[in-house]
Amino acid sequence: MRSKILFSALLSAGLSIGACSTTPDPAEICSAEWIEPRIERAVNEFERDTRKIFRKFRKAADSLQDGGNIGPLQMLSVMNAVSALADKFENAQAVQDMRLLAQTCDEPELIKNAMTGFMRKKGLPDIFIGFINEIDAYKDLLNTDIRKPAHI
Repeated sequence: MRSKILFSALLSAGLSIGACSTTPDPAEICSAEWIEPRIERAVNEFERDTRKIFRKFRKAADSLQDGGNIGPLQMLSVMNAVSALADKFENAQAVQDMRLLAQTCDEPELIKNAMTGFMRKKGLPDIFIGFINEIDAYKDLLNTDIRKPAHI
């Protein structure tokens, strides 16, 4: 029994020393060439996770741009999409990855720029991007204190 405890203690000490020696220095790794593929990967994952949600937003935006109104069923669909999107902002792995990148590189605008570019790429008009910007979970995502560890 004692030998198992001693082995476990030595193993955990060895692993923690190894982790410290491999922790990257933000000054060395936070170049645009290093950040861009990681943000792109996170945005692509977020896009896969939210494809149906943004399809609902796009349909509603198309209705409004054509001079029409959003009917009660479509409004319910949009409200459900807002709720689902808020959940993704809080819990999606892609968002966690973006937070970690923003924290590691001390770049608070990283998430906002990536998400705004993503929404424009999805064809959402500025009025809908503004609407999404007002969702509390999105505000929390953008106002994440990058000096605090990400909620993983």
